[in-house]
Amino acid sequence: MMKAYYKRQQGHAALLFVMIVPVLFGIFALATDGVRALQSKARLGDAAEVAILTIAAKNADNTDVDFDGAGSRVNRDIATRVISNYFYNQDTILPQDLKISKLACSDIPECLAGLERGENRFNEYCIEARTKLNTWFPGNESIVGFGDTFTVGHAAKARKYVNKTVDVVFVADFSGSMDWDWEGNNGIKKVDALKNAMKNIVEEVEKFDEITDGNNKVGIVPFNYYTADFHGNQVENYTQNAYQTINQIWQLGTYQGQGNPYFYEIPLTNDYKNFITRFNQFRAYGGTSSYEGIIRGAQMLNEGKNARRLLIVLSDGADTSRDRHKDLNDGEYCQIIKQGLSKGKNKKGENYTAKLAVIGFGYDLENNIELARCVGVDNVYKAENEQDILDRILELISEEIGHLK
Repeated sequence: MMKAYYKRQQGHAALLFVMIVPVLFGIFALATDGVRALQSKARLGDAAEVAILTIAAKNADNTDVDFDGAGSRVNRDIATRVISNYFYNQDTILPQDLKISKLACSDIPECLAGLERGENRFNEYCIEARTKLNTWFPGNESIVGFGDTFTVGHAAKARKYVNKTVDVVFVADFSGSMDWDWEGNNGIKKVDALKNAMKNIVEEVEKFDEITDGNNKVGIVPFNYYTADFHGNQVENYTQNAYQTINQIWQLGTYQGQGNPYFYEIPLTNDYKNFITRFNQFRAYGGTSSYEGIIRGAQMLNEGKNARRLLIVLSDGADTSRDRHKDLNDGEYCQIIKQGLSKGKNKKGENYTAKLAVIGFGYDLENNIELARCVGVDNVYKAENEQDILDRILELISEEIGHLK
């Protein structure tokens, strides 16, 4: 009697087990894929933030492709690569749900209101993205689940501020070695790469003008052994010795010859088209005296009215007369220049700030230490190609990449 009873109970337990297991497994599947969905949404949020900051830093054109709100091809490619790296071999980004927008201050009520309060202009970048992922436990007729796939979405915003307009003076090496082929760049001459990069730089500065009231200015001081004034007359800024040169560092140099046909300085201007037209006519010739360009570049920069001051040296090597540059560095001439450029306020009451930097064309820091001593090792950037020149200069000009909102 008792044996029969236990057998019946075992049958009930087996039946209950068969009924409950699918439910328990379904709960397990829902919990597992549910947690994974939440994690994926958080991960997509991180990816969206990184993507929009990268897009803000790139500052590329964002004319829509494919459909309204799609954003430009460049920005879509950036977003796709970033998001894919967060979901390596796991996701399918839904193209129709990837939307990228860029708003100027004039299109943002908050920015316009901020301007009335004296706050800074900004551009706003927005991204919306959705991605489809495979589930681990899709479920079936007997067991519940999310199906074969699930979709998560996220959005992010970043603001790029251009706090102040900037005066930029390029101190450009036009010595004979700049006319040589640039190793590893398909036979292009270094001077031609510089000219190509400068054209792109000026185009980008024009874009910055849209959000800084058009007051950015660029100037250039080419150099070889000497600099040359606007009329092409050779000028030497080094006088007698380093001590005397430093004492007279803000005074114009002495004429050493008339009518240098190779290059001449272009004062600070926002007539970018004319700037490039003239710059493209310059030719490289002679030896190298970067300190000549730095001294004259500082004098030119000191005539600017914008609070931010940036002096960028573009060179491919060491000076012909290294002793002179060493003596000037021993006298801390670059520190004196930076301090002088940072003194006082402009007519708007803004404090002047100055930065000196070097971009080297295959620059060998160990063998060419004087430029590094001048600006500081942390302010020396190496360019391996034309795009590197452009990227490094834009990094220096752009005060801030962006802020997440």
